[in-house]
Amino acid sequence: MAKHSLEILNELRRYDSFLDSLTTICDVGCGEGEDTLWWATLTTRDDPPEPYNYKVYAIDHSEAQLNRVPNAPNIIKIHADFTKPYVLPSGSDLVWAHDCLQYSVNPLDTLRNWNEQMTENGMLVVSIPQHSGVQYNKYFSRTYSGCYHNFTPTSLIYMLAVNGFDCNDAYMRKRFNDPWINIAVYKSDIKPMDPATTSWYDLAETGLLHPSVTSCITRNGYVKQEEILYPWLDRENYFVDYISEASDIGVELPPPTIEGVFNSAVESSSNDIDQSQARKVVKDPVKIESKVGILRPPKRSFNQT
Repeated sequence: MAKHSLEILNELRRYDSFLDSLTTICDVGCGEGEDTLWWATLTTRDDPPEPYNYKVYAIDHSEAQLNRVPNAPNIIKIHADFTKPYVLPSGSDLVWAHDCLQYSVNPLDTLRNWNEQMTENGMLVVSIPQHSGVQYNKYFSRTYSGCYHNFTPTSLIYMLAVNGFDCNDAYMRKRFNDPWINIAVYKSDIKPMDPATTSWYDLAETGLLHPSVTSCITRNGYVKQEEILYPWLDRENYFVDYISEASDIGVELPPPTIEGVFNSAVESSSNDIDQSQARKVVKDPVKIESKVGILRPPKRSFNQT
């Protein structure tokens, strides 16, 4: 199992009441099913531990990879394109989308399709690489076959919110020198909207955006990545691209606080991209009432089978 994937799964592992509320898990773009098996064999932290016995759907377009997914009574393999409508089973409580959304030709449609098949208050966990940015103090840009969009934290927030996912009561992490964007959101009771006619202002009025995002829109008319602040599953609040205490760039910093830490600004006209300096942001602080640890159970308005 990929270290990055296991790290996030272990974060979720700590929320017993949330895990107790789940019934159906979908691992979209499951590959060889390492994450699928983790969910299928998950046990409680009781002594002795008890199996959750989730019904876990492993979904992948590659039949060869799907054949490598371990066999278990509670694993259901689906050979299908996970971007298409009606691929997920109706009433999915948690959709695990690790390292797959970047392969969607139309991620807006894909997110809409996932939303329509999920239980209200069901959780979607997306981990996706950002193929351009700053890594190890150098600008990088990568273009891979089958990847059609360059995602950023702010573009992902827009795509999720416009498709009815709650990006207010949400959990997000994007670390400095790390290309992975990670976000966990709930399906709200707001229907997906038309991205061609829905602006940031429209989304702000729905209540689907985090206060730091809404505040940024109010000040600037658009969203500045360096000004948004989100909680993560470790119960801390971070700015995007925060620099940890023991950073790779040799800058010793205190642990992240509600003010957060992010990269210093770089003028676009500069020939040398150097974001080796860091600063704490204290101006215009946003009051955060974090709900981390109070993960809400899914609503079921229908009979589960």
